[in-house]
Amino acid sequence: MPAGDKLFYPSGHDQTVLRSHRTRNAGNSAPHLLPHLRSTDSLLDIGCGPGTITCSLAKHVARAVGIEHPSAGEAVLEGAREEAKAQGVGDKVSFEFANALKLPYEDGSIDVVYCHQVLQHVSDPVAVLREMRRVSRRLVCVREADRGTMSLYPPDSAGYLARFDQMWYAVSRSGGGEPDAGRRLKSWALAAGFQPSEIEVTAGNSTPDPREWGEMWSERVVKSDLATKAIDLGLATTDELDEMSRAWKEWSGKPDAWFGYVQGDLLAWKGERR
Repeated sequence: MPAGDKLFYPSGHDQTVLRSHRTRNAGNSAPHLLPHLRSTDSLLDIGCGPGTITCSLAKHVARAVGIEHPSAGEAVLEGAREEAKAQGVGDKVSFEFANALKLPYEDGSIDVVYCHQVLQHVSDPVAVLREMRRVSRRLVCVREADRGTMSLYPPDSAGYLARFDQMWYAVSRSGGGEPDAGRRLKSWALAAGFQPSEIEVTAGNSTPDPREWGEMWSERVVKSDLATKAIDLGLATTDELDEMSRAWKEWSGKPDAWFGYVQGDLLAWKGERR
């Protein structure tokens, strides 16, 4: 998730963030990729985080590598290696630091190159996709949320959840990110050099458990890097962040709480589909 040569991820990589990322796996984060994987494939997962998706995908291929930007810290990769052991794939998964704008792999050296919720956080998503295309032998796969489609019910009467959404857009875009990434995947893929006949873009959806979702954001809005960045940018005060946290917590406990959004799903082949 580099911006230039730097990582810009609004929430950072503390435990309030990694805890939610550990719920991700191939089934809920790469369902459009699974039918196209082969047992002989090599696979690269860009922006692997805690490694749960990488390890889950590794069960379907011969070899998988997960990479993270160095700014994520060694503890993140150590946790991913422990995850690989726990999932029984430690013998065919490795994790390392790398910059997605300068992938340290030869042209066409990896069968499948994948990323999940990465392009929305980079200042040049086309350049990252171009690198993914370069090192891929067969297939590039991406899943990105489209924040503009996110809906919740019921809204809080004080409007703090709407304020939170506005703040997320501002923090993300201040670092060059694009929260409405899902709708842009086809455009970005074309700009990265894929031909229209090589591209398939569909949409998935996510309806996270309201209690887990609300409690997660009630923590992240005050404990993660998001809070520091929002304050530094003058987008919110500590008191306002506390109010947003309370609003998320209260919303999560409502019996009729609901949250949903669209995911953009990209498959892009190198040449003919094979």
